[in-house]
Amino acid sequence: MRATGLRTLAISLLIGLAALPDGLVPIALNSAVVQRWGVSLEMAHWFTAAALLGAVVMFPLLGMIQRRWNAGFSIACASIANAILLILLACPIPFWLAMILRVGTGGMDMVTLAILLGLLEVGDHSRSGRRYGPATLAIMLGLAMGFTAGGILSQYLEAGIFLVGSAFSILLAVAAGCSGGLLRDEIMSVGSAVKGVRYWPMLLFSFSDRALSAVVTVSVTLYLVSEIAVDETLVGPSMSMILLLIALGAWPAGILADRIGPLPVRIVAVVGYSAGFAMLAAAPWVPIWVIIVSLGIMGLFGAGLAPSMYILAAVRGRGAIDMGGIHAAGNAGYLAGLIGAGSLLALSENISTINAYQIIFLIFTTLYLLLNLPAIAAMAGWRVRRTVSDT
Repeated sequence: MRATGLRTLAISLLIGLAALPDGLVPIALNSAVVQRWGVSLEMAHWFTAAALLGAVVMFPLLGMIQRRWNAGFSIACASIANAILLILLACPIPFWLAMILRVGTGGMDMVTLAILLGLLEVGDHSRSGRRYGPATLAIMLGLAMGFTAGGILSQYLEAGIFLVGSAFSILLAVAAGCSGGLLRDEIMSVGSAVKGVRYWPMLLFSFSDRALSAVVTVSVTLYLVSEIAVDETLVGPSMSMILLLIALGAWPAGILADRIGPLPVRIVAVVGYSAGFAMLAAAPWVPIWVIIVSLGIMGLFGAGLAPSMYILAAVRGRGAIDMGGIHAAGNAGYLAGLIGAGSLLALSENISTINAYQIIFLIFTTLYLLLNLPAIAAMAGWRVRRTVSDT
């Protein structure tokens, strides 16, 4: 394996390890938060959202971190800090303090992932997909492993699930500290930046993707189980299928983006992903296999969303700042998706719940396309001008 391939593999493994603790807590909310502190389900959701706020709060500090310290040291420090915060969350503390600590863990997670993803900007821009494809695969597999481990361990450990997360954070700190030249020799102020690249379209991409994913993970699951009466033993694997297809398809999508460009991949992915999501509105009138096909379409086309977005953002060459902004925008989108879907459902008192969900799906599909359309048009315009000016 070439040195560049070995470096990509090492960084991707660290990214997967960094993403794994993020999947532990959400699946264990009932035992680790609701039953432990005696709070409502609504407060448990806000506990989850506190981590999203932490990522937004830490974003302005990324530039300073990037200038002052190298990648391995920064990742190790952020991971150790995250481990300490998680250990404190496992201690007998009041809920208000736990909320503050949760903000801190979200901030440390963002710093770690932003630095790791930013390191992948170093290299040939025409081969960025071969770096960000494996990285996306690692993120999805890390989250899936976290969900699985959290679901199994939460019934036995309860608050101890935070200690499991801290153990993985310590492992990440050790791995980053022992990574040798793969990380330590890469100064985070990455080299060849392309001037004049628009950044706001990538923020819109991330915001819209995560907003729709919030509706998929929460609203779609409740819709299928509670209203369509699809058995949970079928809904669970079907939702896992989406993650698996996105994970397995991310690497090929990255390679395809290197061949035909990230923007065409993004366009096809957006159209296919939104089409599969919109099809779920017809769930009350179609057989179950059509619902599963719709979810499969979402997973198949969703594989191209993140790699193409990362590749487009990497052209700016600002390392962790590029990826941190995308991460913060995605967190804001996820929170907006949760609040938006919940608010629309609460306001739909005069119609049936099924119809309310259908309206929510169609509204979010429309908004998703409307957010992506100007961003894609802006990036296409930039590409045209770059081509003309370079010839």
